[in-house]
Amino acid sequence: MFSFFRRRSFLLLACVAVITATLSGTAGQVRAQSDDENNPLGIRSVKTGTKPLVVASLASLNRAKEKLAYVFDAAGAPDTLDAILSRIEDNAGGLEGIDWDRPIGIMAYLGSVFPPAFEFVVFMPVDDIASFQRTLELGTVVMVNVPNQDGRYELIGPQQTSQMRIEQGYAFIQLPFFEPDPAFDRDLPAPETLAAALATQFDVAITLDVEAVPKATRDLILNLLTATMSTQMQQRDDEPESLYEIRRSWMQGDIDGLKLLMDELNRLTIGVRVSAEERSLNLDMVFEAPEGTKLLQEIFESTAKPSYFTPLLSDESPVSLSMSSILSKRDRERYSGVFEGLKHELARQIDINGLGDAPEENGPLNSGLSALQKTFMEGHLDLFGQCYADSSDKLAIVGAWRVEDGDAIAAGLFDLLQRVKDQKDIGDIQTGYNEHAGITFHRIVFKGTDPARDELFGRNSAFIFGVGTRSAWGCVGGDDAFRTLTGVMDQLAAAYESPQERQAPPSFRLVVNVNQLLELQQGVRTAVETTAADEAAETGAEGQASDTAGQDQGRPNRLNNPRERFRQRREQAGKRFRETMAEGGDRIEVDFRLIENGGRTRIKLGEAFVRFIGRQVASRFGGESD
Repeated sequence: MFSFFRRRSFLLLACVAVITATLSGTAGQVRAQSDDENNPLGIRSVKTGTKPLVVASLASLNRAKEKLAYVFDAAGAPDTLDAILSRIEDNAGGLEGIDWDRPIGIMAYLGSVFPPAFEFVVFMPVDDIASFQRTLELGTVVMVNVPNQDGRYELIGPQQTSQMRIEQGYAFIQLPFFEPDPAFDRDLPAPETLAAALATQFDVAITLDVEAVPKATRDLILNLLTATMSTQMQQRDDEPESLYEIRRSWMQGDIDGLKLLMDELNRLTIGVRVSAEERSLNLDMVFEAPEGTKLLQEIFESTAKPSYFTPLLSDESPVSLSMSSILSKRDRERYSGVFEGLKHELARQIDINGLGDAPEENGPLNSGLSALQKTFMEGHLDLFGQCYADSSDKLAIVGAWRVEDGDAIAAGLFDLLQRVKDQKDIGDIQTGYNEHAGITFHRIVFKGTDPARDELFGRNSAFIFGVGTRSAWGCVGGDDAFRTLTGVMDQLAAAYESPQERQAPPSFRLVVNVNQLLELQQGVRTAVETTAADEAAETGAEGQASDTAGQDQGRPNRLNNPRERFRQRREQAGKRFRETMAEGGDRIEVDFRLIENGGRTRIKLGEAFVRFIGRQVASRFGGESD
């Protein structure tokens, strides 16, 4: 898996790849249009190919019916499915003529790159053409045979006419968007073959087949994008050299990553599966790359080292995060350039703000940054974060990070704190606040008073942090936070003194127990409301509020206001969500794992989310008021 910081960029680049591929078309032939009166600039166009670029599919209607039955049973509203099927029967004739046991979906093609011309084709399994025709004609469409062409039909609507072909047991319907090719003569793939892999893994899925885009076309679009990004990399007017160095290093990494994705990403699939056996809903994002490619090698290598903090991981914490990733050479070079820029930027800020003498080349500050740079250059990014309840039952958030040459980082950190400790807008900085396991800890007490913060973390909430030889530790919390932090450190030390066999976690792992977060949120809300009420009582505002409430009684009914109705629906949905989570099954699990030809990020939602979705839908179909 890619690094935690790079994960955001990786997903962003994947999205860029999707957009880029969509704009690039699926053709294999390029032709000049310089003589076309509609194309005076002579922009080259790409014809539509035979392989769909994007496929969205439902495994089958019967599969959907089966999964919905579980969803509504879990929600305690089993009659909702009958209500939905009854509406389908009344409004669409029960979808007569459609085979409920085979995949159904839509394929997307693109006819040209400049300007982009899309073509969408629906594929529907048909078991009886006459019945299927009756179903279609329940709406405003008339199905007419094309003379002398078997299996060819026109769907004539009040404003537009669409083409339809029936072959391979499927009806292929050309949607009338973007002025599709009226001949509709393209070669069409067998949907069951096309959607077979998706149907075995997911109930609903959408996949982008980057291989459908010719290499020459991808190169064309990639050159345009990289040229644009390279232009943005140029130094801006009045931009300091240090900030330019940071930005240039970061953007170069983005360009290199984009090139790799465009060259070697095979497919990107997003799928949803509802599992009655696991009592969960899974949302997957799957990246696939061809064997032997650099991209696949990077994905496999990124998960090679387990996290040092594995013994601390808990499924019962409100939030638990672990990430252990080997950085690619591209990312190591990116961070090397960023830290070089940071050294120069730090010196510039010290000079501008009068924070002491300029840092010496081999002084504590630059040596600390060099040690951080070394940490990234070594290439193993190992992070941990977890929520705890301290001895006062308040929240304490503990985090840790494996580093190289931590003593140099600690010295640089102390130098920096000494320079900024008199800055009024930072907070109360306490250097050398405490010590544990050979690590000196510092403390920054948050400024001002905040009832919500005090309720959440306790009194005197602060950020406590320190760096040892190989690990940096930090904690956000109140008076008891340091005791919580040292307890976690001791727990880890004890685990390595008495090692036990443990299953290595995924290279990226996030666990969220929603009920615990909701309880924290409710406590904060109560504290804020209590404080507000006390302040109102002291200022007499409470009486003013009552007068205002009396005046509102003479105004028009606020329920006629669309915003007010939306607010009430939102509040009711929020209440339903909290009540549903309270029944249990509220866990969210996010992880990244290797697959045979790539990687998969999965978001697993517990049954509470299945119940909530079912109840939201039931509120529409079951007659419940919003």
